[in-house]
Amino acid sequence: MRKEEALKRINQVIQADKSVMSEACKALVIKDFAEKFNEYFDLTSLPKMEITCTNGVYAVEVSFEAERIKKFNVLK
Repeated sequence: MRKEEALKRINQVIQADKSVMSEACKALVIKDFAEKFNEYFDLTSLPKMEITCTNGVYAVEVSFEAERIKKFNVLK
């Protein structure tokens, strides 16, 4: 049982280590999102991003508020 617990703990440490994103990196990603979203919306603030990692799979949630959706045409 001890070996299984040790392996489980090692896996948790590895997963926690992989899920760390520095604040500088997160700020850069949010800035990039804001630039892209501004092509389609008039944002009222910067987007917010939450990242969680479960069993090596990342779930990324991005949310933002906008005061208007910009009109655009889809080219065919």
